[in-house]
Amino acid sequence: MNYDEFKQELMAAVENELQEQNVEGITLKNEEIMSADGMTDRLIVGMEGSNISMAFRLQEIFDQYDGDIPAQAASLVETIKENLEVREKEADVKSFITDFEQAKKHFVLRLIPGDSPALTETPHEKIEDMALVVNLHLEGFSDENGRACVIVNDSLMRLYGVSKEELFAIARNNSIEQEPLKFEPMQSMIASMIKEDDFEMPGDMGDVAFVATNRSGFQGAAVIGYPGFAEQAAEAVGGSFYMIPSSVHEFILIKDDGRINAKSINNMIKDVNATVLSPRDRLSEQCYHYNAKNKKLETGIKYDKALEKKAGAR
Repeated sequence: MNYDEFKQELMAAVENELQEQNVEGITLKNEEIMSADGMTDRLIVGMEGSNISMAFRLQEIFDQYDGDIPAQAASLVETIKENLEVREKEADVKSFITDFEQAKKHFVLRLIPGDSPALTETPHEKIEDMALVVNLHLEGFSDENGRACVIVNDSLMRLYGVSKEELFAIARNNSIEQEPLKFEPMQSMIASMIKEDDFEMPGDMGDVAFVATNRSGFQGAAVIGYPGFAEQAAEAVGGSFYMIPSSVHEFILIKDDGRINAKSINNMIKDVNATVLSPRDRLSEQCYHYNAKNKKLETGIKYDKALEKKAGAR
């Protein structure tokens, strides 16, 4: 079954399941909407009496397709039913988002791909081919299915009556206070995920590789926008390093000891992005390099080319 056939059958199955469970006031449509990771194909679930809708990523559902469409439809309907109460919260959500005094306490930094179409109408700060934006965490409106949040766009910023500089200053201060920077050796992080007592990290990976994220690990790649991040990272790693954007939630830092280069790292990143990460978690197709001596952050390719040029001039 191809993707288009899957979408048609899934939507029909969801419609049927809604009818069987007597869930009324629901409309379904397939629509592309703009997200931080680009245009995404969604199943839009409208609710009677509400301007808020639910949006399910159809490509991700298709990627997890196991041949049982009725079961997937039943799971979607259960999620829809669990979230119907959002209609009762709609006025509160709107009030929260539009009230600057409430909202500003929940502004935090978020790092997204620099080619995201969302940036055309969103205040942002570019960092190479990535971009920092301001996320508004809808505290009190999230549930066990995940964090509810919105990116502050130009319209919201105008509504708040603040400048881009003021907006980012608030988000930066909140992020540092609420989601402080955290470095963890790769060896410790991987070991904590493995139950076996006899787990051992090969070689000296624990000495040269670290994970940089925030306290919660959610949207942790934004720590690159914290003041002094690179200097603190160099201190943790022990000198210059390459940065791998493993996802929007963290960076992997690898000490530059002369044994690796950007080209090989980039090949690995592209492979992981294509085979492991979901589109919403992808950040970039390339690594970055920080030179601890001249305190310069740039793409790994730029750094390696400069090294080659310098070597060729000798």
